[in-house]
Amino acid sequence: MEEVIFSKKPRLRKPYMLVGWPGMGEVAFKTVSYLIEQLKFEEFASIPPEDFFYLTSSLVNKGILSVPELPQSKFYYYKNKTGKNDIIIFLSNAQPDLVRADAYSRRIIKIAKQFKVNSVVSFASMPQAIEHTQEPLVWFTATSAQIINNLKKFNLNLLSEGNISGMNGLFLGIAKREGLDGFCLLGEIPLYTIQIENPKASCAIIKALSQIIGLKVDLSR
Repeated sequence: MEEVIFSKKPRLRKPYMLVGWPGMGEVAFKTVSYLIEQLKFEEFASIPPEDFFYLTSSLVNKGILSVPELPQSKFYYYKNKTGKNDIIIFLSNAQPDLVRADAYSRRIIKIAKQFKVNSVVSFASMPQAIEHTQEPLVWFTATSAQIINNLKKFNLNLLSEGNISGMNGLFLGIAKREGLDGFCLLGEIPLYTIQIENPKASCAIIKALSQIIGLKVDLSR
């Protein structure tokens, strides 16, 4: 079986690669999903799910039991008319078994290198002692001191210590090890809402991202 299945091979200008998986507050997943929907990204490749996912349950709908489909891991592209760089998005609707995270990540990184990706961008939630009525702040961390200096002008908060769990954090570390630069944007969510979808955090992240990479996104929804 092919490592990555292509439906088309677009020509892109030094693209950013944005990545997202489900996680706390669904912040990363909803951030990337909204961009795909709002900017009408086009799908161009996928990773076969059989290599990294397996079934763990059956679905029941109106009393009828069935086996669900395996999670999807897809690549999308967008030709950015408002900035100097086009954009690739990698989105999966589930996190793989982290025992296989390294091999899984290398397939994504292979595509990043093939398209000469300028920078990899991941997203995550930042649980904080705040109320849900407050506007969330955006934090960041990066793979190098130079990128940190470049991002300081956007008035973001630097995450200087800590860890980012799951694929939304781990992938960027593996990408750095494989020679790619990048950064992670984290949106604040209240500590008591980590199991609840938080669109305010995703919105704050998209606003920050739009400034950084030169992107125009309608956030009215």
